Amino acid sequence: MSIQFAKAKEKDFDQLCTLYRETIENMRSRGLRQWEWGAYPSEELLQDDIDGGILYRVDEDGELCAAFAVSGEMEDAYSRIAWQYGVKPVTMHRLAVKPGCFGSEMVERVLSFVKAEALRMGYDCLRLDVCDEDAHMLHLFRSQMLRDAGSVHFDNMGDACTCLEEPLSENCPMLPIPMTPAYRHGEMTPWGGDGLRRYYRMEIPDDRTGEALVLSAIHGLESKDETGATLTELIARNGSRLTGLPGGEAFPLLLKLLSAKDSLSVQVHPDDAYAKEHEGKLGKSEAWVILHAEKDASILYGIREGVTVEDMRLALEREEDIEPMIQRVPVNSGDVFYMPSGMVHAIGGGIVLYEIQQSSDVTYRLWDYNRTNAAGEKRPLHIKQALDVIDPSLRGQIAKLPTSDEHRRQQLLDVPAFTLDCVAVNGEYELASTPTFRILTALAGLLVSWEGDALEMEAGDTALLPANCPPVTLMGVGQALISGVGERK
Repeated sequence: MSIQFAKAKEKDFDQLCTLYRETIENMRSRGLRQWEWGAYPSEELLQDDIDGGILYRVDEDGELCAAFAVSGEMEDAYSRIAWQYGVKPVTMHRLAVKPGCFGSEMVERVLSFVKAEALRMGYDCLRLDVCDEDAHMLHLFRSQMLRDAGSVHFDNMGDACTCLEEPLSENCPMLPIPMTPAYRHGEMTPWGGDGLRRYYRMEIPDDRTGEALVLSAIHGLESKDETGATLTELIARNGSRLTGLPGGEAFPLLLKLLSAKDSLSVQVHPDDAYAKEHEGKLGKSEAWVILHAEKDASILYGIREGVTVEDMRLALEREEDIEPMIQRVPVNSGDVFYMPSGMVHAIGGGIVLYEIQQSSDVTYRLWDYNRTNAAGEKRPLHIKQALDVIDPSLRGQIAKLPTSDEHRRQQLLDVPAFTLDCVAVNGEYELASTPTFRILTALAGLLVSWEGDALEMEAGDTALLPANCPPVTLMGVGQALISGVGERK
């Protein structure tokens, strides 16, 4: 099969109109009704395509067998799609194929040409849509494109159209990805409350929802993008294009929003070496940003001066309350606390906070106030492991968010596992590109814009900024938190 591609010329007009009418007749014979000659497509539309130099013809052994348009202009309906690639997209429209010529080889040849032609013209990604009623065509195109991006409706079509996209090169930028959280709630978080709904309008599962895992690769509790793809699936699809990390390295961070109606258990986390040896996982260092705190709210934050691990061991053997051995610190909105692995800590009641931590679910519960569930059962403790990893000398680090009327970026923490910054926006603030991913969480309603598009974020929303994300500008008045892994050694 000898196939040639060329831009359509004025002399081809009648032949092309015949091809489109035959294509529509063939659609009708197969029960497909997405096109209607004269409405879409039409003679006027094909003439405009030819005049604009965007209509291509495909010839097989010298005879016209297909035609399509390639354009950098996109209808407004496409702006509602959660695209993930490119700041200079191109779209393929109006693919018409002579009956009997359509198949996987034809689709592959057409798309290969379009991708090469678009790259030559300076575009960085390809976008297209396929009507859902044509299951055969949708299957063929899905096999040749990287990602389903969502659905779009057009007035002239009854069924929805699935939008597909693919970057045209390794250098194609990845766009900010809004993330949807997984939740821990009910019996998993008996201390939880409804603060995530009250303050951030999250659709929580119940009124004992303790955690929204807004960026998580933890198995069974993964956050997802707007199409339902998990963080693990996003990483598998994109690799270092998304993370900026060496291939095969596990995603290193986990971001949560927590709502504590009551106090959490007294806890400690192991370092990487202990966790790897005993749990086969990463250890856990973490930091909290207090977002809302009721009057007299407090946290437990490190062992008091002079208290030893042996002192704690003896108290626990006698089932005594160990809270007096731990420092209680009052908290207010805007306070920032860092807890390295080995530091004893606990969140008090009446607090909603942001937590950035290593991507690990290893927690050693040291004390739980002898609380029981409805069946009279206590939650299990991990006293041996906790006593193994406690470091009484640790005092953490404390910082404070800048005030909301400032206009600057402030680094809050730069520790081995992660970095944490706060941007106070009063107008516009540009974030340059970085070699590794970042996690952006809005604490107020902000617009995040970049070349060619923008994302509206409400308070509590989180977006993953991929490693090769284009520069973005935060617009509005309010604060945003930015976490990442910092400079890799």
